[in-house]
Order: sequence, then structure tokens, then C-alpha cells
Amino acid sequence: MSFALRRRLIVLLATVIAIVAGLAPVGYAIYLAYKTTVVNAEKNLHLIAQEIATDTSRLLNDINQGLIALSDLDYKCSPEDVIAMNTMSYDIPGISEIGLINPDRKLVCTSWGPVNPPVQPELPPAQPGFRLLGPMDIGIMKRYGLIALRQREDGSEIAALIHPSVLIGHMGADLGEHGFAVLLRRDDTHLYAWEGNVPEMQMVESESEGGDGSTLLRALFKDGVERTLFAVELDGFPGTYSVVAAADEWILHDWQRMALMLGAIGAGTSALLVFLIVGILQRRLSLQGELERSLQKDEFEINYQPVIELKSGHCVGAEALICWRQPGGKRVRPDLFIPLAEDTGLIEPMTVWLMKKLRAEIGDLLQSDRSLHIAINLSPGHFESDKILQSSSSIFGNSGILPKQIIYEITERGLIDDPDGKAKDIMRRLQSRHSEIALDDFGTGYSSLSYVESFPLDYLKIDKRFVDTIGVNTLNAGLLDTIIDMANRLGLRTIAEGVETARQAEYLLSRGVDFAQGWHFSRPMPATDFIEFVHTVNRRVDS
Repeated sequence: MSFALRRRLIVLLATVIAIVAGLAPVGYAIYLAYKTTVVNAEKNLHLIAQEIATDTSRLLNDINQGLIALSDLDYKCSPEDVIAMNTMSYDIPGISEIGLINPDRKLVCTSWGPVNPPVQPELPPAQPGFRLLGPMDIGIMKRYGLIALRQREDGSEIAALIHPSVLIGHMGADLGEHGFAVLLRRDDTHLYAWEGNVPEMQMVESESEGGDGSTLLRALFKDGVERTLFAVELDGFPGTYSVVAAADEWILHDWQRMALMLGAIGAGTSALLVFLIVGILQRRLSLQGELERSLQKDEFEINYQPVIELKSGHCVGAEALICWRQPGGKRVRPDLFIPLAEDTGLIEPMTVWLMKKLRAEIGDLLQSDRSLHIAINLSPGHFESDKILQSSSSIFGNSGILPKQIIYEITERGLIDDPDGKAKDIMRRLQSRHSEIALDDFGTGYSSLSYVESFPLDYLKIDKRFVDTIGVNTLNAGLLDTIIDMANRLGLRTIAEGVETARQAEYLLSRGVDFAQGWHFSRPMPATDFIEFVHTVNRRVDS
């Protein structure tokens, strides 16, 4: 697969991941908001039904108590009886008129006065206790009304006429365009009063009983609208229920606004993530592509950081540092392209290039002075296979450079990433050829002393951050001596990095550190300058 195609696929995948990363949390939040909204809406719907039931129960109970108080009315319909009925109608606002029906089922007296001749209203047979009828036609008034009846001991009944608007007034609630509230008799779904358009129910989709005796229903109506309903039984009036219903537009009203807001946030977050991730990835892929091209076009360089033996002052070798100078002379920092090379697997061909290049540049120097060595940095990826063994053999095998003149440096991270012992095996095989192993950056990671001791090492390199503590009162000042003592106990030779002052060099020498490198001795330099540096320093020391 070409790099261009691979790059497009990676960018596409990163875009998808960024979109998912931006939308997934928001999608989950929208889902939670949906569930919360439905639960809260159902609670609100239940509360409305409960309030209607409570108000209606209170009204009907007042009417019932009023009818009980009139149980002694006489069929003669005396002025006192008429006054008593009018007084009760006045005291209970829900009552429009009161009438007395004798055992023969004839209306003989009302709050307007005697009925002569008595009339027989179209009422069902008398029943014990209190009951509510209607809406029914009140012939004398040519109006529809509700009638509350209370049977007396002799089989007669006291009746109260209730205007439907009285009950409807208790049902006022904002239930949306397709919502409604009703008062009904549940056994035959007879409606006493209603507010809103009440279509016929087509199918009950679900039904569940509440702990307080209420009922939650989900139903489809013949107007094609699905509604959520709550039915609450009136306290003291078994079989009579207040029912409220609301369509999804009412249930989900708040959620829809929230979903739009969260969706906008999610879209914005996704767009930002796409912009950031794809932008970073494109820069990284662009750098990766340039890295591959530069490797193919031999645009890298090696700078050699001289290593000085502190006791004698001799230059005993160098650390080979790969440098990247792009066309136009721009240098790319190692901390940018080395991690990228490690992540993409380019570090292995880059190391092969470095070994070939140093063989060509300083091979003659190493052959002429067998005391010199060159250190080559290896990444954790080099220890995942034995390619480094094959590469070093093929490049240095017949070059005249001895294996003992090559030191391979591995970072502490490389030790940590060795769960199966592969790194240990490769290190031992390198040592079996008489090459040596140095542990770089010790103390900057998490390896314990016992863990380091289990690896085959020859050198321990002291990181610059510890060298910088020499003569400085810092919390890390004592760590330098601890590391030096530990290396001595393990029988490892020590190399101090980042030595920048004579004071640091003198202290390290006094503590028995073997070698040092840093700007106090020399900056990294090209091969020709390094060769001259070796000759100059060693002649001066020997003279």
C-alpha cells in the first residue's frame, strides 16, 4: 500500500474516531436526558391526575354531605324545606339546584318550590348510598347536566343538579394540543366530564399499576396519536377515576430542546476534535512522509558526541547521534522525529542507515585505534526481534570494526517493556559477540535496583538532570551519589551525560565516575571534526 493511500486511510479513520469521540458522550447524555425527561413528565402527569382527583373528591364529598344533611325533607315541600334546599345550594357552589324524589320515583319538590303535578324524571332505579349520573338531558331546562343522588331510608332520593363546567373547572391543565383530562366510571368507561378533545381508544399498548393505586397506560387512539395516560381513583368514590392523557410532543417537549442544545454541543465538539486530531495527524503524517523520503534520499547526518575518560583525559570514543537536516538547511529536533520513527517502525531502517554511515565515516579511525568505541542508541522496538543482531553482523562483520568497539545503549523504558525476556536474550547475544551494553537515562523511569540487576549490562549512564544537581541544593542532589554507589556495587562502569562545567567534571572524577560527555568537553560534531578532535586531544594528553 502506498504511503499516500495509507495516509488517506489513517486520516479517514482518525476523522471517524474524532466524530465518535465527540458525539458518543453527547449521545449518551441525550439518551439519559430522554429517560429523565420521560420519568419527570410521567411524574408531572401523575401529579396532575392526582390533583384533579383530590379536588373532585373534595367537591363530591361536600355535595354528598350536603345531601345527607337534607335527609329530613318532607314531601309536602314546605317553605322551610325550600329554604333549606336553597341554603344548601348557596353553601356548596357546585350545586345548581336540589330536588326531592319520592319512593314512587317522582320529583315532588325542588329548591324552586313544589312540583305540581309531580313529574317522573328519566332516572335509573334507586341504589343505596351516593352516586353520580350524567351528563343527561334536563328536560325542563333543555340543558345537559350532572346529577348527584343520595338514597334515603324510605327509598326516596335527594338529588343535586351539577353544571358540567363545575367538574370541568377542576380539570384545567396544560396538556398540549393532543392532551385531555376526563372524569369517568372505569367499569364501563362512562364519561362524566372532560376537558379537551377525547378520541376513542384503539389499543392499549402497555399498562402498569402504581403503588398508590394509580394506573399508567400507553395507548394508541383512533386519531392516530399515541398517548401516555394516568388514571387515579377518587378517594371515597370507588370506581370513579380522574384520567389525564398527553401525547409525546408534551412528554418530550423539554427533551427536544435539550437534545437540540446537546446535539449542537456534540457537533461542535466533534468538529473541534476533527480539526485538532486531523490537523495533528496530518502534520505527523506529513513529517512521517518526509522522514521516509529523507531516509531514502540519504538526507540524514551523524554527529559524534565525544566521550572522555575522566582519569586520563583521553577521548575514548563517542555517541553516534542521528541528525535530520531537511532540504533548505532546516533541522528537525530529535525529540520530534525519533519518537515518530519508533512509533512507525522507521527506527530500524534508520539505525541500519546509521551503522552503515558510521562505518563509512569513521571505520578507518576505529581500525587504527582499537581503544576507541562508538555508542549506538537502540529503542525498545529493536528488542522485539533479532533484526539488530542480523544487521550488526552484516554491516560490521567484515568491516574491520571489532564488536567490542560497539556499545549499544538501551533506555530504562526498554527494560520495563520486556515482559517475555526478549530484550535480555538479545542483549546476552550481543555480549556474546563481545559488544557491550549501556543503560541510558537510569533514574528517570520506574525500574527498581533488583530489576536492573537482572539484565546483562556493562555501563550505566547518569542522566544530565542528576549531573545538574552538583553544587546545587535540590531535593535530587543526593540521588547522584546514590546512583554512582549503586553502579559500583553492580560492577558497572559509569558514563555521565550533560557535563557542562569543570566543577561538575572534577566532582564526578572524585566520586569515581569513569567517563563523561557534554559541552564542557565538546559539542556533537561531524565525522571529520571528530576525527581531528580525537587526534588533538589524545596527542595533548599523551605529550
